[in-house]
Amino acid sequence: MDKREEKTLQAIHKAFTKLISEKDYAEITIQEILDNAKISRSTFYSHYKTKDELLLNISNHIFEHIFSHTLEEEKTHDFSKDKIFNYRHLVTHFFYHVLDEKSLFKGIFKSNGMDLFLNEFRKKIKIFVESYFSNYPYKNNIPLNLKEAIVIENFIVILKYRIENDFKETPEDIATYFIESFIAQ
Repeated sequence: MDKREEKTLQAIHKAFTKLISEKDYAEITIQEILDNAKISRSTFYSHYKTKDELLLNISNHIFEHIFSHTLEEEKTHDFSKDKIFNYRHLVTHFFYHVLDEKSLFKGIFKSNGMDLFLNEFRKKIKIFVESYFSNYPYKNNIPLNLKEAIVIENFIVILKYRIENDFKETPEDIATYFIESFIAQ
């Protein structure tokens, strides 16, 4: 991707984040995104077909980065020096990105765009949860697919808690809450 295209996508992302922090997802128009990003309609449509596609793309971008095997040092955190894959670090890394994008997450979770986001979120977290249980089998009478669903929903509950409590706890604390919530089950 060239620098112009990257700059355009960042402008669209920034415009969307600003708008969703001010109003409900359903009320945001493509024209408002265009005006805030200072781009043309054809430029927007060369990247996204719909506002829903934009929201899903933004969420997928976050997940792709978090689950990337090539992490770099970032402004607020650095997991790049980890030599061994660590689930706790992965969860903590996710919650740092939630903090970094708190306006976006707050806007999504107070709007009717939340369901669209959460459906995609469940798919991404399912990959993480399946990986965890394939590496750390548990001995329990609960069927594995039910256990996985419980862990996924716990993750969502903890994410909502983080947002509703205005990001007061650290990402490390929130990661601990999540890990302890499914280990105890």
